[in-house]
Amino acid sequence: MTAVVPPEPTADVLNPFETGPDTPAGRYLRSFWQPVMLSEDLVKGRVRPLRVMSEDFAIYRGANGEAVITQAGCPHRQTMLAVGNVEGDAIRCSFHGWKFGADGRCQDAPGQGPRLVERMRIRVYPTHERYGVIFGYFGEGEPPAFFDIEGFSKKHGKDMMAAPVRGTATYRRHCNYYINVENALDLAHVAFTHKLSSDPSITEVGFDPGVIRIRDVTVERMPFGIRAVEIEDEAEPVVSTVMLPNAMHLIVAQRDGFLEQVGWRVPIDDEKHYSIQITALHTDEEGAQRFREYQSRKTELLAKYPPTEACAEEILRGEKTLYDFADHPDLVNIEDHVVQMGMQFINHLDKENLAQSDKAVLQLRRMFMSRLADVEAGAPIPESDW
Repeated sequence: MTAVVPPEPTADVLNPFETGPDTPAGRYLRSFWQPVMLSEDLVKGRVRPLRVMSEDFAIYRGANGEAVITQAGCPHRQTMLAVGNVEGDAIRCSFHGWKFGADGRCQDAPGQGPRLVERMRIRVYPTHERYGVIFGYFGEGEPPAFFDIEGFSKKHGKDMMAAPVRGTATYRRHCNYYINVENALDLAHVAFTHKLSSDPSITEVGFDPGVIRIRDVTVERMPFGIRAVEIEDEAEPVVSTVMLPNAMHLIVAQRDGFLEQVGWRVPIDDEKHYSIQITALHTDEEGAQRFREYQSRKTELLAKYPPTEACAEEILRGEKTLYDFADHPDLVNIEDHVVQMGMQFINHLDKENLAQSDKAVLQLRRMFMSRLADVEAGAPIPESDW
């Protein structure tokens, strides 16, 4: 299936969709730490290609266990370093054997003189690894302070680190990242998009059935982003926050307790993105045990199906329906895949008809565009207080 691509950019118009290195949104996103990979997916002695915001890189883990992100090409003939070999804490190009340390300095260049070795460098990007996730900084200058996820959760959530079940997850989606950023504040979609995954008579896991109701929301503009909170008298409300530019925090009822999640929607390019989430399930011991038992069967269930984006493509082509994936462990994601991959781009204001339920989305757009304008005018990026 062909991904939905953005329209040609209009001169002098800011937009959040194009995120290459020479675009306003690209410069903005590069001013923050961005998650690039789950820690478990990068083993010692392994190098892998990495694509973030329409740029290519190499990422490897040296003998000391630290993750290293470098420029994509060897400076000799621009062969991909991602097809090279890790030697100790260094990377050696597979073409002519030039070797570079984790600090970017050339350590060896077979057949070359010592002066070339002394002056040759590759660009190495700052990394930070925490919570089972590798983060990279792709901007200029010194990176900002790292996110205080634990403090944010204690202040605005349920204390993620105290939950009995914690983990990480990732997926790839074939649509522009910003569609998914806005989706975090579109609480009105839950009652329809996630109707199947919230039905305990059909599905084993999913949202609590009580979330399948239309409620009004309050919208709060905060220094770091926008928060939407359901107006709810009978149960604990869904609370969703977008922390600019592309992170989100969610609290939503599950069948066993509450899911709390911090996630990032990171552009691969302008046609697709990946999401990396740090998750916690706040539940009792019985709920935690049921979750662990289900996890033990998850691999077997997943083996029945192609990747989630491929499942969504089958539905969008009319070959399958959501009911064909009722026992899929990632059915909630498939539901979101289908509606988001089925959208047209949302910077055609004449085609949209935003309504009352979109007030949080509209506030986010205004705030995002305001930040882009500030960045383009040379204003410093506001320090995150989360």
